[in-house]
Amino acid sequence: MSRIVFVLVLLVHAHVSLETIRAEDWAGFRGSDGNGISSETTAPLNWSSTEGIRWKIQIPGVGRSSPIAVKDCLFVTTSLTEQQSRHLICIDRDSGEIRWNRLVHQGLSENQHKFNSSASATPTSDGIFVYSVFVDEQNMIVVATDWQGEIRWKRTVGTFFSKHGFAASPVLCRNGLIVNGHQDGEAFIKLLDKESGETIWTYKPDVNLRSFSTPVVAEVGGVPQIVLAGSTQTLGLKPETGERLWFVEGPTEKIVCSPSIGLGHVFSFGGSPQVRAFGIKIDMKSSAFEPSVVWKMERGMPYVPTPLLYERFIHVVDDLGIYSCIDPLSGKVLKTLRKGNQSYSSPVGAAGRVYLFDDTGLCTVIRNNSNYEVLAKNAIEDIVQTTPAISNGAMFVRGENYLWRIGP
Repeated sequence: MSRIVFVLVLLVHAHVSLETIRAEDWAGFRGSDGNGISSETTAPLNWSSTEGIRWKIQIPGVGRSSPIAVKDCLFVTTSLTEQQSRHLICIDRDSGEIRWNRLVHQGLSENQHKFNSSASATPTSDGIFVYSVFVDEQNMIVVATDWQGEIRWKRTVGTFFSKHGFAASPVLCRNGLIVNGHQDGEAFIKLLDKESGETIWTYKPDVNLRSFSTPVVAEVGGVPQIVLAGSTQTLGLKPETGERLWFVEGPTEKIVCSPSIGLGHVFSFGGSPQVRAFGIKIDMKSSAFEPSVVWKMERGMPYVPTPLLYERFIHVVDDLGIYSCIDPLSGKVLKTLRKGNQSYSSPVGAAGRVYLFDDTGLCTVIRNNSNYEVLAKNAIEDIVQTTPAISNGAMFVRGENYLWRIGP
């Protein structure tokens, strides 16, 4: 498909990628909108390993990806170490039975950090196809699978080398699919035609350096953009062409957290080699974007878990389990305390509550305010380093040992 035709498709079908996604679906990393917030008015409050659990099942293999919930299905990716294989698994959300387990790629494993895996990128879905991204020893591979588990297309989109592996999840953007190839090798950001996998445009970052942040599609200054952070920069791209609309240097070199967008700002968090966060105000002047860093934070910020912007508060949990609540407009720390254990799971929000999982499987539920008002503490017997999905009043949590359905 030519770029001109694709631009026309974007303009005519502004919301085509969401036409089969329901409000209650959780269709990608941190939800269908990538903001970590469910529109559900009900969500589980109290549970344990034996109470409030509808089912739990074992997922074969190893994976650090999070589950997604679309229609009557859940999807997770996994990898089998000995077979050097990557899989997409479909689970019946009501019964917990595995409907199918599809081998989607086989190849030598990539270099990895000790906490990474060959299945760390969360899949995404438009309700028709499920899209997953993997890397092997040499390449990045993108796969589109239909609802019956059949591979509809598979593309090698570029070579890939990173000392720590890969983890950035694919993101739907209208009629396209964004893949983030920040790496130590030849870095790229690509928009693919979601129906064919053909490359529509490629953006080349200024710096080739590994980062693992999942992009976010949102309006900034009233203009739809692809906002991403990594390899020393935070920036916005034009969805139709990949043109860079604005950028700032920072907040640091290597970034895992996704940016948060709201209140006329972009909030970017980075953890290596400096732990630092930026509040970036985006202004429009003479039809051009003018970003300005209006606040910086250098203590208690995360490397892995993405903070949650929920209405007028940013809820932050760093990797060591220190909680902070930040005023998004001023950067003022409203509350900080040691919550508990090491945390890699990103906070999520629903029904006016914030859910904070740590690695031990303990979830602290707090009210969405600045007081750290604890509503419940719930523990499951599992190691949780992924981000939960909330859909139809239930919560789906991937642990190291089980996939759990919490609630009705």
